[in-house]
Amino acid sequence: MKFFDFYNPYIALIKAENEEQAKEKYVEWVAEDKGDLEFDEIDRDYAIVKFSQAKSEDGELVPVNEILEQLQSDQPELLVIDGSLI
Repeated sequence: MKFFDFYNPYIALIKAENEEQAKEKYVEWVAEDKGDLEFDEIDRDYAIVKFSQAKSEDGELVPVNEILEQLQSDQPELLVIDGSLI
């Protein structure tokens, strides 16, 4: 799996097999259309750090076991979402 750091129009960190799947999941989970998406593919280490610093809906840091579980899964995942969308 690869990691994609979206920063426009909304912030999101998505784990997906490829860039096209990441865009599809971004539209499904975050935005309503592809529009002018701005994002970068990032390495696993950077994704781990970014995900570990994110807060859950209740304002708490995501537990380590949940981080590891989601990173090791073979399924596409929305790891971080813009706080203004929650």
